Amino acid sequence: MQYQYQGQTVSLDELRLIFRNISFPPEPSEADLAPLGVTLIPDPVPTPEELLAQAKADKLAEINAVCQSTLEALTPTYPERELTTFDKQESEARACLADPAASTPFLSALAAARGIELADLVQRVIAKADAFTSASGYIIGQRQALEDRLDAAETLEDVRAVVVSIIMP
Repeated sequence: MQYQYQGQTVSLDELRLIFRNISFPPEPSEADLAPLGVTLIPDPVPTPEELLAQAKADKLAEINAVCQSTLEALTPTYPERELTTFDKQESEARACLADPAASTPFLSALAAARGIELADLVQRVIAKADAFTSASGYIIGQRQALEDRLDAAETLEDVRAVVVSIIMP
């Protein structure tokens, strides 16, 4: 909220400095301010375009939050740091499938620590990577479809009609 005092636009904090001996309520009313020669400058009324833009931004945030939580539900049992190794695991596994002599330092260490054969681990990694890719693609596709509907929205009613629902495959 802004205020007008002696031709200047000031904030509530500035009013408190100007009138040090006066205790202002958290949101002073015009009746509180008038005896001091201060007027309240009302917040500008948003234009229809601004309202639509804000509604779209809010809806997009909702879409993204639902997508994020749905994607996270695909990997709830993995520690965050392990999730960051998935690309490395997949790239080494695919390289090993293409060339059994390929360097696989990460997967070799995993296989040794687990006491399983590298070839078995490669198959497991590929299966999980393919399943994750398919599931996340389905989820992300739904998010993008919702965003497409939101982009096409021309009114607040159109935005409100975009019901955010993202389901697992």
